[in-house]
Amino acid sequence: MKAGDLIKIKRSGRFATIVRERYTKRFMDAEDHEMVAHGMGHLAGTYGSAIDVVFMDNGRKRSIQLKHPATFEVISEVR
Repeated sequence: MKAGDLIKIKRSGRFATIVRERYTKRFMDAEDHEMVAHGMGHLAGTYGSAIDVVFMDNGRKRSIQLKHPATFEVISEVR
């Protein structure tokens, strides 16, 4: 996967373009935000690989966690 590749999200059928290749991101859920609010932010979150994409239908940017790579498929690769 490279920046510029077109992907399809399997669950929704939406198309997106990769704008940032694989990087390490800190993912936080509701419990992690609660820990931050109570002064334990250094213990909050989990780290994993992610890519940034821009959706074709609305132009919004989103990070996709690569923990579950079966959630999307690469349609067209940039060479």
